[in-house]
Amino acid sequence: MRSAIGLFALVSTVSLVRADTPNKAPETPTTKTLAERAAFLDPIQIDSLTLTPIVSTQPPPADENLLVLDEAMPQKLVKITEFNEGDVNNLTLVNSSDKSVFLLAGEVIIGGKQDRIIGRNTIIPANTKLQVPVYCVEHGRWTGETKEFATAKALAHGRLRGQASFESQQDVWNEVAAKNEAHKTTSQTGTYRKVASQQSDGSNAGWQKRVDAAIAKISATDRDKMIGYAVSLNGKVATVDVFGSPKLFRKLEKKLVSSYVTEAVDIKVAANVKAPSAKDVKDFIADADKAKAQASYDTAKASTTVNKGAHAYKSGVMMKSPPRADAPAATAAEPVYEGYELH
Repeated sequence: MRSAIGLFALVSTVSLVRADTPNKAPETPTTKTLAERAAFLDPIQIDSLTLTPIVSTQPPPADENLLVLDEAMPQKLVKITEFNEGDVNNLTLVNSSDKSVFLLAGEVIIGGKQDRIIGRNTIIPANTKLQVPVYCVEHGRWTGETKEFATAKALAHGRLRGQASFESQQDVWNEVAAKNEAHKTTSQTGTYRKVASQQSDGSNAGWQKRVDAAIAKISATDRDKMIGYAVSLNGKVATVDVFGSPKLFRKLEKKLVSSYVTEAVDIKVAANVKAPSAKDVKDFIADADKAKAQASYDTAKASTTVNKGAHAYKSGVMMKSPPRADAPAATAAEPVYEGYELH
């Protein structure tokens, strides 16, 4: 189903890049653990959903000024189209901006021959055209008036994001079908589009207002240092999203929180739910961290690796540093993003 990743012809001023998926993870210097560079705030509990805010304890990193899809696509700085005559698990992405673009696995894009979600957490270099992995979230359609895609301005719920980053296309379809059934949004083509649209059409407004109101109570000082959330469902840690900088986190926070609500709205609250402790979250993270990292996706700007622990998956994105003769060999870069999902 997936075609080989290849080279593209030069298009106007956009430079040619190949995205590789090497068998061995690139060797990188040891970085600080999350516990060494971050802290947890008091958990926020709304029925079955618990959000534990994560704040940085480090000085702000150098500003990479990364764009995200919802900034770049409306400005026509990023264009995503079908690859060749259509490939379920690959699309062509052109970044014509002079800035790199961060992609979050699970971001929903609609159009083309079938709706898709981004398949890897990664960074797309400036002025680049390449092939990017995706997953279909509309198995019943293979037609379309245009090959081009638009952002749905939505992020898939945690379990679907996990299937996209670590499992197969069939697992993705199965999870889409399960969520459509739970949300009563089943359609003829089996698309995830209706679930995604509920993040902005008011369907989840009751939940969203309560969650937003609780988040708004976090102090301004802590808000400025926030870099992510640990997400728990009925007291069990399910997802952790951590960014390397508060600036990048803020660009994606609304999308992330809406996806957490999408996950929780059809989960009946259990009796006597208790928020997980900081130790519970750290143990969840440690389960994936101690597993061996494997290369997942590679661009000229960043390397993406995955870890498969006994209970949790991890996807990490590390920025590549340009070679410098005066740079010490042991200099460690901090991750741009680390995502953890229960499996």
